Amino acid sequence: MTGPVEKNYSLALFDAVNEENEDLAEARRQICSVNEIISGCEGFIKLMDSPAVSSEEKLNVIKDTFDGKLSRCVYNFLCVVTEGKRWDRFDKICGEFSALCNDKLGIAQITVTTAFPLTEEQREKVKKKMADIIGKNIEMSEKTDKSLMGGIVVDYGDTRMDGSIKTRLEGLKDSFSKLIS
Repeated sequence: MTGPVEKNYSLALFDAVNEENEDLAEARRQICSVNEIISGCEGFIKLMDSPAVSSEEKLNVIKDTFDGKLSRCVYNFLCVVTEGKRWDRFDKICGEFSALCNDKLGIAQITVTTAFPLTEEQREKVKKKMADIIGKNIEMSEKTDKSLMGGIVVDYGDTRMDGSIKTRLEGLKDSFSKLIS
């Protein structure tokens, strides 16, 4: 769950990108890329939160790592996060910022879980069907879970559409249990 800090930081970046007329989709891509990079660096958050490292040294880490590789707004935002000592919340800030961008850009992010990997044709059918249902462009991530046995589970925000065989079998089991009792 995100709190006011994450919402305020993400909204500040969202507003800055819009005010500077920077490409919102590109800013979202850059922030998500930064989040992936720092998630893969075990000691990064500890370094950035350490009181033993000066603010100047932390800003130099940001400069050496990201200067010239990101838009002006995104780079400046990383400096603000550093000065505000909010790297421990960056993952949630990134999530909030992505949600703001997706809303403005008309994008829905869904997660599709199946027992076996989807074919390209199945993937496109799911995207088209979900775009028709939701009324937005679809960005889809995929998971496999053999315990589903078959079918599909689609998660979108707080909504779950469960068409898995596992769930259907559990429903049948409950129905039979009620008949017998």
